[in-house]
Amino acid sequence: MALELDAEHHGGPPGPAEPVDLAAIRADPLTFLAELVAEYGPIARHVVDGRPVITVNDPAMVHQVLTANRANYVKSGTPDEQMLVPLLGRGLLTSDGEEWERQRQLAQPAFQHRHLVTFDTLMTTAASRVTDRWRAGAGTPFLIDRDLTALTLTVVAQALLGSDLSIGPRFGEAVDAANRVMGHDVGAGPDRRAFLDARTFLDHIVGLLIGSARFDDSGRDDLLAHLLRARSDERPEGFSPAELRDQVLTMLMAGHETTAKGLSWTFYLLDQHPAERTRLEAEVDVVLSGRLPTAADVSSLPVCRNVVLEALRLYPPVWLISRHAVAEDTIAGYRVPAGALVCISPWLLHRRPEAWGEDAEAFVPGRFVGRPELTGPGSSFLPFSAGPRQCIGQQFALLESTLVLATLVAGVRLHLVPGHPVVPEALVTLRPRDGLLMTAEPRGRADLVTS
Repeated sequence: MALELDAEHHGGPPGPAEPVDLAAIRADPLTFLAELVAEYGPIARHVVDGRPVITVNDPAMVHQVLTANRANYVKSGTPDEQMLVPLLGRGLLTSDGEEWERQRQLAQPAFQHRHLVTFDTLMTTAASRVTDRWRAGAGTPFLIDRDLTALTLTVVAQALLGSDLSIGPRFGEAVDAANRVMGHDVGAGPDRRAFLDARTFLDHIVGLLIGSARFDDSGRDDLLAHLLRARSDERPEGFSPAELRDQVLTMLMAGHETTAKGLSWTFYLLDQHPAERTRLEAEVDVVLSGRLPTAADVSSLPVCRNVVLEALRLYPPVWLISRHAVAEDTIAGYRVPAGALVCISPWLLHRRPEAWGEDAEAFVPGRFVGRPELTGPGSSFLPFSAGPRQCIGQQFALLESTLVLATLVAGVRLHLVPGHPVVPEALVTLRPRDGLLMTAEPRGRADLVTS
């Protein structure tokens, strides 16, 4: 009761009177957040380990935190920082303030649309290899989330580094080891040693590739070459060696993990909604006529695009965004004390009936047709965050997801193995807890050809 009186006296948001055990939250964070907002409303407060945590679930409140008063809400001092910095250092995902602004200015030119579309062949070639593998093993169960992770790692590594050295088995194993450990307090046990070994290996490979690119960047057009050439008036020398290392690892890790999870959930949803799958297959067959897609085809694949968006809405890989309040603020009339942790959950925002209607829990890709306001600034659609810190790789991810999905759908139809459990698990990203065990049914032409 003391906490309730304290919150009322100081104008704080409503919330549970007693502190909440962190272990209980971690056991099922999605249910905890949903129940919290359902009971206390779009702005709610709870206390963990003596720290107030304020959850906001309204687009106007989100806009205040991520855009209008963003200087007051920083990444430093958040669980995101604690989880990611040990591996990624201070790259675009974890830096703050002037340091982040300088890095973003240097990196932004590498992510211009006219440059990103040149990677379309890389994306579809990698996807066609996976299609061939699934077709060859028709009827054999595959953990498709693992295959899609390997696919997206191949794409981002080659697009970023321009080298096949980055995608050998050891590299993938190191990435998996790092992902398993991030977000958990593993002390000094074997998991911690595996993480340190993985980080050492990744540092070594990234260092070699950066050194090679510095030695000879003639004719290179990968993202690393653009980062090496990046200059600004404030930073004529470009990225320092340490900054470059952090940027490369950040882009490798963030650039493959979220796309792989988004595609995994997409195929799960298509299997659960055969009418939507049939509609998508029809579009792909008509537009592609047996050839591999290109970036120029994306505008002719609206169903494919909307399927990707709807999967990102229902199963956003980045399910939680957190910020540290530097100074006291007021949100929707409620006091936010300095030092509070402010949380935004795309998982919750994407299910608000006020924004998405009474069918907010349903898979309806057609909801995006003719309604750009659903995904625009100030909306309840946040798969890539919002405001100035919106993901720099958003266009790359959407292009890759659309082209990979079209390529795979043209060659196979995936079916979930009967009885295989599918439970969302909110860790570093939102993933299927037990993987996605599916079988492939060949469809379409046996051999896709480039146009």
